[in-house]
Amino acid sequence: MSFRLSRRSALTAGALGLAAVSGLTSGCQQEQDAGQQQQLNEQVELPTYTKLGSVQPELPGDDILLDGFLRYPADPTRISDGPPGDGQPISFMSSIPTAIPPGLEQNAYWQEMNARVGSELQLALTSDGYADKFATTVAGGDLPDVVYVPTDVAQLPRLMEAKFHDLTELLSGDAVAEYPALANLSPDLWRGCVFNGRIWGIPVPRAMARTSNPLYRADLVEAKGITNPAPTDFADFLALCQELTDTRSNKWAWDAVPIQYIQGMLGIANNWSEQDGAFTRSYEQEAYAQSLEAGRQMVEAGVVNPDGFSTGTTARKQWINGGTCIFARDSFVAWNQFYTDNLEQEGFEIRMLDTPGFDGGEGVIWMGSALNNITSFNKESAHDITTLLKVADFMAAPFGTAEYLFKKYGVEGQHHELQGTDPILNKRGSVESGLGLQYFADPPMALYLPGRPDVVEAQYATEQAFKPKLVFDASYGLYSDTASSQGKQIDGVLSDLQTQILLGEEPVSAWAEAVDTWRRDGGDQIRGELEQAFATAHG
Repeated sequence: MSFRLSRRSALTAGALGLAAVSGLTSGCQQEQDAGQQQQLNEQVELPTYTKLGSVQPELPGDDILLDGFLRYPADPTRISDGPPGDGQPISFMSSIPTAIPPGLEQNAYWQEMNARVGSELQLALTSDGYADKFATTVAGGDLPDVVYVPTDVAQLPRLMEAKFHDLTELLSGDAVAEYPALANLSPDLWRGCVFNGRIWGIPVPRAMARTSNPLYRADLVEAKGITNPAPTDFADFLALCQELTDTRSNKWAWDAVPIQYIQGMLGIANNWSEQDGAFTRSYEQEAYAQSLEAGRQMVEAGVVNPDGFSTGTTARKQWINGGTCIFARDSFVAWNQFYTDNLEQEGFEIRMLDTPGFDGGEGVIWMGSALNNITSFNKESAHDITTLLKVADFMAAPFGTAEYLFKKYGVEGQHHELQGTDPILNKRGSVESGLGLQYFADPPMALYLPGRPDVVEAQYATEQAFKPKLVFDASYGLYSDTASSQGKQIDGVLSDLQTQILLGEEPVSAWAEAVDTWRRDGGDQIRGELEQAFATAHG
């Protein structure tokens, strides 16, 4: 199985990433070709997978689809035998998708988490612009104990060797059994943490949970008299968006141009595709220019909030919450988060669209990134590395455990009330618990929303419908040094042009020449390295 690595194309972030790792030890990565690099990685004994948890889902998933649970189990089991911390503060730097929560002195959830961990968690959180924060922190040399590492950081293997703990001997093979919740993460996830033939972090899993399609305010759509908004092709989709837009009332169908959704309609590859060992980037497909033309049509039709080009994701979510926009392309994770953020909105409902073919029939759906991030541990930390791994193990406790119940929903009577066995989060719980600890470590996601089995059933039906259409990123688990060192920069040039085309500032015809430049500037080199790594990985 392969998964899609996340793609960010900010040119500034790419430049900062290169600056952050300049001067680091080069390690062996620079001295080997892609095949040799891949051979090293293939030889790593990944942590032995051992499923943890005995709760049976009412809606069972599989190796791709998520398990669905309609209620939380009574008397949840505890997997830890006491606080995993060592009594000393543990610092953690992370991105979060929501507003910054109240500080420690005003946050009872944070205080209780510290007590249960057995160490004070000192958190540095960023809701937008984390790539810049990460790069400047690395360049400054003052890293916290535990770090959210984006998967697309420039020269990642060299950065890992220079700054973070090598976890290979502690986690490889059966050694991971010391950390049963980490052993509950599958080998495909660990593959994304292997560089230079070593394991450099723990995976924060997403995969199907990160699969994204249009989420929409079903309550607002129904209020417009539309009972089945599923489009049959692009023309039908555009007409739906026009029907849901009222610019005189500052209401738009979309928060931003859904270019990836349009590309799914056209069957465009999920980042990289592979055929008989040959790799093709999505940019290179003939239909890519067609997707840009369709996106430009949406902008011209006025169905996209014009501020969507300059506003961050966190702020755009508030447009959905407030009804300024109806659609946002987002994930199964965000589906639940919208409910958590809108506990006091009566009748608030979110659903997700399927993908039709551009001219009818079936489109494709891009499988979500295998990892949200890699969690790595500062090699200069004063903590014993096993202490930090035990804390990560605590954070990765799976659905159905007492640890998961507290981490996600806080303390009964303060942050949630029980409705039967379901922890119904209150506003205080929603605000205080947003500490980003799901990015310290997390189990595979479960489809579950307390007190709302109807939502879980809708999510489960959606992922079942999506499964036959899923396409995967063929580059996952294959290392390209050129992609690591130059990929964000050359992708950033295309990303900038894409925005200009969507805004009508450049013609669609400019795309073909820009892709030729991308090939010359490193795209073809990346392709060759991926093909070499693929050949090694597949014998």
